[in-house]
Amino acid sequence: MKNYQSAKKLTQLRLSSAFHLHPGIIIRDKRLHLNLTLNEVSATICDPSTLSKIEKGEYKVNASLLSKLFKKLDLKVVDTWDVTDWLEPFRIRFYQYDFSCFHELKDKLPLYYQQNLIQLGFLSFHENFQSFKEQSDVLQKMCEFMSLHELQFYFYLLGRYYEKIYEGELSQNYYQLSYTIAKELQLCDPLLYLSLASYYSMKNNSFKACHFTNLALAQFKSYYAIKYMIDCELLLCHEYIKKDLLSQAHPLLKKLKTRLNYSDPYHQSPKLYTIYGHYYVSLHEYEKAENTYLKAIKEHAIPSQPLLSLIQLYETSNQMIKLKKLLYQLKQHNFDFNHPKHLKYQYYYHLTHHPNSDIFRIFLLKKALPLAKKQHDTESIHLFSKQLVKFYQQNRKYKEALNVFLQLYETS
Repeated sequence: MKNYQSAKKLTQLRLSSAFHLHPGIIIRDKRLHLNLTLNEVSATICDPSTLSKIEKGEYKVNASLLSKLFKKLDLKVVDTWDVTDWLEPFRIRFYQYDFSCFHELKDKLPLYYQQNLIQLGFLSFHENFQSFKEQSDVLQKMCEFMSLHELQFYFYLLGRYYEKIYEGELSQNYYQLSYTIAKELQLCDPLLYLSLASYYSMKNNSFKACHFTNLALAQFKSYYAIKYMIDCELLLCHEYIKKDLLSQAHPLLKKLKTRLNYSDPYHQSPKLYTIYGHYYVSLHEYEKAENTYLKAIKEHAIPSQPLLSLIQLYETSNQMIKLKKLLYQLKQHNFDFNHPKHLKYQYYYHLTHHPNSDIFRIFLLKKALPLAKKQHDTESIHLFSKQLVKFYQQNRKYKEALNVFLQLYETS
């Protein structure tokens, strides 16, 4: 949160005043790349405090001193600065999900932090979040020297990172900073729009989810970014079904089914079948929904989402024999869900086997609900809270039930 507050202040400052490029940026960039301290670089040349001011552009450095610092760091004097948006070709490659030649391209960038920024994007899209965190810590030290275009991209990547590690507040905050800068630059960033759409979908805000999805879809079409166009259309289908707009969802689902049956290079058909299952559930055609979820499970490398949808189908349609059998099989195989999905699996297991036990209540209060709130997952908050209210009512703990209900009302 401390880094976010600094990022927020930097954004406000940068949007309100002009940013001047200066030689100190090159010095700091190379010093950090070599992992040298201010003392090590300034030794026999100037005071460490003077070097710090030079790096920040707060000291009018003469040619002689600058030459000594450049020589010590093996830097070449730069006569002109390229202030164009060098990120644009990389953005297009991200939109088209094309990571070939990435390392070759990034190595041609003049500053090391720019190379690191592109590497950060590469790590984000391959979901290597351990390395992402290490790379991000390095970039944090160059944050105040980035251009607005660079900051916008950097904050977007941070928002994506925090979303993946279930930090809903930080994810929202960084996405919002990125969006604020994009609006100031009049920059249309469809990846940011799609991420905002996914976030608002989780928050159960269908209006904003559809708004940002349509913005993203229009931009992805102009880049002929097939993968993300399909992601947008799948998200729209999901939102239409949630809002019971089945007449709008059905033709889009049929179109996607035809397309993905013909060619599915990004393996999106399991997600389509899962959403098709939701569609059949809305029509109360439970047998069709079951078959569709099973098809998604068979085709999915890690079928956590369709599995949970199938569990929920059995629970809501009161098919308890099938539900218990499935839960038993999953427990026997020790299935590797990610954290939030694993908690949902535990939720259904407790609901089926120990619905009125204190173990279930403690699980909801100490594990399930806190994570759902931290993640800003409104759907899960409602699911867990309503079950907790029901538990308290059945045990005649009406005051506790009212408190949970009031908290649920506040998040709605």
